[in-house]
Formats: sequence, structure tokens, C-alpha cells
Amino acid sequence: MNIIKQKAINLLETALGKSGTVLAIRAWEPATFFEVDVHFPEMDMSGWKRVQHIKVKVAPGVYRDYTPAGWDEDIRTCTLYINAEQHGPGSHWIRSLREGDSITYVGVGPTAHGPSMAAEMVILGDMSSIGHYLALQQLAGPRKLTGAITIEDENHREEFKEYFNWNIQPVRKTDMGGLTSMLKWTKDKPLAHSNVYISGHIPTCIRLRKELKKREDSPRGIHVQGFWS
Repeated sequence: MNIIKQKAINLLETALGKSGTVLAIRAWEPATFFEVDVHFPEMDMSGWKRVQHIKVKVAPGVYRDYTPAGWDEDIRTCTLYINAEQHGPGSHWIRSLREGDSITYVGVGPTAHGPSMAAEMVILGDMSSIGHYLALQQLAGPRKLTGAITIEDENHREEFKEYFNWNIQPVRKTDMGGLTSMLKWTKDKPLAHSNVYISGHIPTCIRLRKELKKREDSPRGIHVQGFWS
């Protein structure tokens, strides 16, 4: 990283940077997926109407977007669900994180996804989408989401079913973004009266959206939020 860019990032952190404290960390087995409970004392969660993202510092000058889910606005805590299957700064950071550590972040902002009150909500994505859709479910309240999350590891699929009391099906991921599995899952599902939410691997999100729009019963709405490429 060049000196000018590093100075700009340092100024941004000084002006906008805030911190949270790690309360607990839980790793699934194998340890490529993590749940991190965090207290963010300066984060106002009371007005959230759409799924949010937080820009978290994972290395000097490097930030990754993570979704706060399961938040409690009174005590300003939430859980970050972090997929570490891909090698990179975010994966190295989460593996080094410990209870009591401080987390630096520079912003909280809304994503493109909020609950729909007019149609069934169908969600599709990979493991990087789990926290995102848990947040969408929290915003939707008693309205049930349906859909599928593609998960490569069999043990992770079993943990998903045991851990979440949720009408979302974990399906086996057979390619990088899970496109084949999601197309198979949607093949016989009527979608004409649904709002479909797609997130995760960006090229997969784009291709899946195109395929769903070709259907005779194309969904009422298709809402895409890409996370990684």
C-alpha cells in the first residue's frame, strides 16, 4: 500500500473509527465458519429497517463488510456470522480473534435488502449469507422466510439444521458459488408471487438472477446483494 493511501486510511480511522468488544466466539467444526458476539457501545440499532453492514478492520488499511444479526438495541450487542472458507485477510483475522479483543469499524450502513410485506420471501445464498438472512428474518418478525443456503461441508449442513430453528434448507454446494444447487432447488418451486433475495458470490448472484428472470413464473421481485468474488 502506498504512503498516501495509508495516510488517508489513517485519517479516516481517526475521524470515523469506533470500536466494539468481543464477548464470545464460537467456531463450527471444521473451523471455517464463526459466530462472534460483539458489544458496540456507540452503535444505535433502534432505527434499523433494512439489513445493515459494518466495515470492520481486519488488517492495517483493510476492511471487510460483515452483517450484524440477532441485535439487541437496548444493550447494543449483536452477532457477526463470518465465513472463513476463502483464504484472505478476513479469514486470518477471525482465526486470530479472541474474547475481550477490540474490533475497529468505520461505518454502519443499509444494504439493498429489507423485508417485503406484499409477497412470500424466498432467500438464496451461500454460507457468507447466513448472518445477512438472519438479520432479514429479525426485521421480518413473525413472517417466515423460505429458501436454501448452499453449504459444502456435510458437518456444517448438519450444524445448520441443528442450530437454527428456521424454514431454510441447507443444500450441498457443488460449485464455487452454489449456482447448480440453487437452480436445482428452485426448479419446481412456484415463484410468481414471491420476492426472491439473492446474496453471496457475486458472479453466481448475477447468473442466478438472469436464470430466474427467464422463467415463465418469474418472481415478482429479485433483490441482489453480492458479497464476494
